[in-house]
Amino acid sequence: MSTKRRQDQREESHSVVTRGLLLAFTTAVILLNARVLGAEGQGEIAWIQLGMLVVTGVSGFMAGGAVVYLQKEIPLRSMLLPGHIWLIASAFGGAWAGISADFLPEEHFWAMSGLGWLQAMVIFHSQMLLANHQIRQHNTLQVLQGGLLCAALVVGFFGMQDQTVDTFIGALTVSLVFTAGVSAAWMAKLPSLENRPHVAEVISRLWKYGRSAQAGALLQMLTNRSNLSILAQSSAGLAASGIYSIAYYGLEAMWLIPRALAPLVYTRTAAESDRSNRLTSTRQSLVKAVLGTAALLLVAVFIPDDLFAWAFGFHGIQPVVHALAPAAVFGAASSIVAHHLSGIGKHQWNAATSGLGLLTLLLLAREWVPNHSAVGAAWAASAAAAVQCAGLLVAWLRCER
Repeated sequence: MSTKRRQDQREESHSVVTRGLLLAFTTAVILLNARVLGAEGQGEIAWIQLGMLVVTGVSGFMAGGAVVYLQKEIPLRSMLLPGHIWLIASAFGGAWAGISADFLPEEHFWAMSGLGWLQAMVIFHSQMLLANHQIRQHNTLQVLQGGLLCAALVVGFFGMQDQTVDTFIGALTVSLVFTAGVSAAWMAKLPSLENRPHVAEVISRLWKYGRSAQAGALLQMLTNRSNLSILAQSSAGLAASGIYSIAYYGLEAMWLIPRALAPLVYTRTAAESDRSNRLTSTRQSLVKAVLGTAALLLVAVFIPDDLFAWAFGFHGIQPVVHALAPAAVFGAASSIVAHHLSGIGKHQWNAATSGLGLLTLLLLAREWVPNHSAVGAAWAASAAAAVQCAGLLVAWLRCER
């Protein structure tokens, strides 16, 4: 076996293991929130986290995954200053835009903007590490944040006996501040600049590639999470949003393998000039992602609702999990193919297919949520995932033909 192949396998193994740890911490946090705060409390937290995702989505236009693609053309250290300035603007602009559109809760503006800024900083630094081929550090940041959040939440809920949504916000603040500090320390170790490019050139390149790459990511996030806002503002209220969020977090847990492999697909595709090698590597990752997701899905669909209720404290989760089952498989395939397209600079296809998925979701959720609540939202999500996956596969075949 070649040295490169062994290195690839080690990176994949480390990514899967760290994703598994992150999944364990995330599951523990969800269980704590659901058991202590109930469906409504979980729904409110999910809505706040949606606001953070809007902030990180906007921040990615200049401080996101495009740095991995541009590392061949621009020194990584030169991207730090423009990226951080954009992070601050995105934190307040993204939260304000979401509230103005009646999409986010106004009472949590400061939590969404401040925590969104810290989360976006961690993501930006993670992408810089990925671009610098520091896969282990990239993975470690995610596990570190999840572990700290879980520990801080236990201290707040049980050590301090403060069982409120504000306690979750405080625990998340502690975890993000510490993780952002560690990531900033790693940024100090990036290669020094010998020939510093002009700031205007760096900004231009970041915006040119970032806008096309991040447009798809932002639309994808809205496709994945808009149901939380739709349900929270429906007649069913925050409780339905809380039930849906638990089922959707379960869906994301099934994406353990594709989410571990997707960044590697992006990095390898961006660095590989041989078309045949690119396609072979991505096909192998695609098979692993789909089979791994299908195996976890097979377990999830047989879990009875009473067991979900015992774990989380309320009924109604199992029907939503069943309705989200198609989205699990289609989403796993989409993640791998989308990262391949990003690696060859075809971000516009990701944006187009994500936009098509979002449109499908909004149209169907409008019809199905009023009568079927969280289950109707899940049906809409599965239909949107199917439409997006079909579009990505067509784009992949066309671009690598």
